[in-house]
Amino acid sequence: MKIRFCFIALISLVAILLCSCDSNTKIQKGVISGVIILDGQTDYSGITVMLYSTDIVPEKLKEINKQYPQLAFPLKDKHIFDHRERTPLFTVVTNNNGFFSFPEVVYGKYIITYLKEGWGYNYLFDIELNAQEISTNNIQKADLTLYPETIVPATIEGNYNFLQNHCYIVENDVTALPTSTLNFAQDAKILIAPSKKITIYGNCSFPEGDDFSYINSYSGIYSSTNTEILNGEGIVYLGVSGIINNICIAHQNTGISIRSNETTLHNLLVRDCVFGITSLQVNNLEISNSIIIDNKSQDAAAISNYTVNGCNIQDNIFYNNYISLKHEIVKNAVVSNNAFINSSREFINSWESTCEFSHNLVDNQGIGIENTGKSNLEIIYNIINSNICIKTYSSFHSLNNINNGWTRANINNFSASKYIVESRATYEYPTEPYPLDFTENYWGTISSEIINELIIDYYDISDEVDGITSIVNYVPYKNGPVAGAGIQ
Repeated sequence: MKIRFCFIALISLVAILLCSCDSNTKIQKGVISGVIILDGQTDYSGITVMLYSTDIVPEKLKEINKQYPQLAFPLKDKHIFDHRERTPLFTVVTNNNGFFSFPEVVYGKYIITYLKEGWGYNYLFDIELNAQEISTNNIQKADLTLYPETIVPATIEGNYNFLQNHCYIVENDVTALPTSTLNFAQDAKILIAPSKKITIYGNCSFPEGDDFSYINSYSGIYSSTNTEILNGEGIVYLGVSGIINNICIAHQNTGISIRSNETTLHNLLVRDCVFGITSLQVNNLEISNSIIIDNKSQDAAAISNYTVNGCNIQDNIFYNNYISLKHEIVKNAVVSNNAFINSSREFINSWESTCEFSHNLVDNQGIGIENTGKSNLEIIYNIINSNICIKTYSSFHSLNNINNGWTRANINNFSASKYIVESRATYEYPTEPYPLDFTENYWGTISSEIINELIIDYYDISDEVDGITSIVNYVPYKNGPVAGAGIQ
C-alpha cells in the first residue's frame, strides 16, 4: 500500500512539473490592430497592410556603431528598410472603416508597411507587441494617414515643400531654378521614376538631428515583394545651400552628383546605387558623418570624386561596396577617421591625385588601398587588415617619377592574408630600383624574413616588368602595434 501511494505521488508530481513546464514555455501571442485613413476620404478600404520582422541592421555595422560612436550616426531600421526588398510575415487589407488586424502574432518588435496605389506608402517602426492586443493608433507620433501622391512639377521656382509622410513622384526630369528653395521635411519621400532626375540650382533646407528625408526609386512600390527595382537617375546639385544633410538615398544610378564649390555632405545614408556620390570640377568638398553601404557595381564607385581641389572625407562608414572611394585628379585630399569594412576595393587614388590617408580602419578580404597614375599618397596612422593592404601599379603606360607617383606609408599597423605591399608601378628614375618609404610600421611580426614574404617589389618582379620598378624600404620597423593608429 505504501509503495502504491508513493508511485501515485510520483506520477502526480511529474504531471504538475509537465504542466508547469508547458505553461512557462508556451509561446505568447497577441493581436496588432489599428485604423488607417485616406486623407480627405470617407471610405478607407483597400489599404494593404504588411507586417515585417525588425532588427535588419547588419551585425557588423552594429559593432562599428558601438565601437566607434564618433563615426556617422546610429544606423537604424528606418534608414535602410524597403518593403520591396523583403517578404512580409502577414498581409491584410483594411475594411471600409480603415480597420486592420494581425491575429496570432508572436510577442516581439515589428515593422508595419501600409500602402495603396495612388496614395503612396508609409512605415511604422519598432512596433512592440507585449500584451494580448495593441493598437498602433495609440503609439506616440504615429501618423496612420495616407495622402494622395503628389506629382512634382517639371520646373520649380519659389518655395516648394516636401511634407512629412507624403510621397512625391518625379515622373519627368525636374529642374529647381536658382530662385527656388526646396524644403525637405522629415519622413518626406521623393520617389524618382526610372531614368528621371532632379537638377537643383537653388536653395535647400533639410531635417535636423535624428530626422531624415528619403529619396528612392518609384519603381515597383505597389508591386509584390522582391520585385526588380529600376533605378532613378538621382540628384544633380548645382545649388548654393552649402550643406546637404540628413537624407537617405537609394536605388539611383547616381545618388547625388555635386557640381557646386564649397559643398558639405553630412549625415547621409547612400545605399544600393550604381554611383552613390559623385563630384565634378569643384573646389573644397567635404563628405562627413555618412554611411555608404551596398553600392556594388563593379563599373562604378560608391563615392567617385573627379577633378576636385580640396577634398575632405572624414568620420564616415563604408560597408559592403565594390569600390568604396575613388579619386581621379583630386588635389589636396585628406581621407581621415573613416571605417572601410567588407568592400572589395576600399580606396583608389589615381590620375595625378594627391592625398593624405590617415587614422582610418580598413578591414576587408580584398584590396585596402591602391595608388596609380602619377598620384602621390601618404599613408599614416592607419589600421589595415586586408588580403592585399597596399597595391601600386601603372595606368595606361603612365610612368611615375620622383615628384609624381610616390607612395609613402609610416606608423601604421598592417595585417594581410596575402601581401601587405604589392608594388608593381614603374618609374622614370636614373637608377634602379625606385625607393619607397615604408618605415616605422608594425607588420604583424618582428621577423624580417616573414616581412619580406609579405612584400612584392623589385626583388620579385624585376625580370617580369619592362621598366624600373620599386623597392619597399621597411627598416626600421616597429616591434609591436603602433599606439594611436586607427580611428580617433
